[in-house]
Amino acid sequence: MIDQTVLPFKLGSTKDCLTPHAGLSLLGEFAYALKLPEEVEEEMPAPGSGAGYSAWEYVFPLVLMLNGGGRSLEDLRELREDGGLREVLKLEEIPSSDAVGDWLRRMGRRGGILGLDKVNQRLIEFGLKSDSRTFLIAFSLKS
Repeated sequence: MIDQTVLPFKLGSTKDCLTPHAGLSLLGEFAYALKLPEEVEEEMPAPGSGAGYSAWEYVFPLVLMLNGGGRSLEDLRELREDGGLREVLKLEEIPSSDAVGDWLRRMGRRGGILGLDKVNQRLIEFGLKSDSRTFLIAFSLKS
């Protein structure tokens, strides 16, 4: 431990796994509490093979990355390299940015956007039911 001098804190070392994305752990906990993994798996098209990632394994890192300030698929690398966040959220693996890009293109061709729209609608309905205010505007991606 380093002796305190002027500043009102002490420095020390630890062998604990740390993360610069600790706030995303709360978002992850919230997603699991809402049963989002089950919702996404139910509404998204089935994977083409049994060897790949599930829909949730693609969607969850995207949700985390976008809420953490990411702006491109390459920002997924930060999450892949963040052992602390992956440990807290029990994310054994995160698909590469190339794999996520390929999956997004496949989902666009196979109706995945409509599946995500259904998940979104369920979340909106859940949120509105727990809110005492009345909302008159609704929207959907369905044409």
